[in-house]
Amino acid sequence: MKKTQNSKLKTQKFFIPCFILVGGKSSRFGKDKSKYFYKIQYKKCKKLFKNVYFVAKYKKFKNYPFFIEKSKIYAPIFALEEIIKKYKKIFILSVDTPFISTKSIKKLLKQKAVAKANPLIGYYDYRMLKKINKNKNTNLKIFGINKKTIQISKKELININKKEDLKANLPYFIRQRRKRNI
Repeated sequence: MKKTQNSKLKTQKFFIPCFILVGGKSSRFGKDKSKYFYKIQYKKCKKLFKNVYFVAKYKKFKNYPFFIEKSKIYAPIFALEEIIKKYKKIFILSVDTPFISTKSIKKLLKQKAVAKANPLIGYYDYRMLKKINKNKNTNLKIFGINKKTIQISKKELININKKEDLKANLPYFIRQRRKRNI
C-alpha cells in the first residue's frame, strides 16, 4: 500500500500553470531557436504541471496551447505582468534553457523561488506586480522581482543564445535527450 502512495506522489501534478517563453527574436542565433527545444520543454513540463502554455506574440506551433502576449516590446517583463494579472501564481521557464531538470523545477516551485543565476526561471505571483511595474518603467529587468533565489547548477541553466552555444553543448544535449527519452 505504501508503495502505491509513493508512486502517486511522484506523478502528482502542480496546479499552478507553467509558461514557457518562446517569443524572443533569436537574433543572435540567426533563426528561431525555439523550434529546437519547444518539444523538450513541453514534455518535461507536462510531467509536472496540469497546464502548460507557450508564450509569444503569435502562435508558433500547431496543436500546443499558447498565451499570446500583447506588448509590442520584446522583453519578458511585459509577458510576465500580463500572465500574472490573469493567473495570479505561475511558473516561468524559457525555451532556450533545455537542460534544467524536473528535480530543480520542483525545488523552485516548493520554495516559491527563482534560479539565482537566471531569475527568469521560477515562481512568480500577484504580490510581485508592484515590483514588476517599477522595473517595467525603469530598466525592464527581471532581477529582484522575486527576492527568494535558489542556486541551481550552472549546467542546467545554460542558455542557448548562439549556434556556438548549441554546438559547444551538443554532447550534453544529446545525453540529456537520451536520458529523458525525449
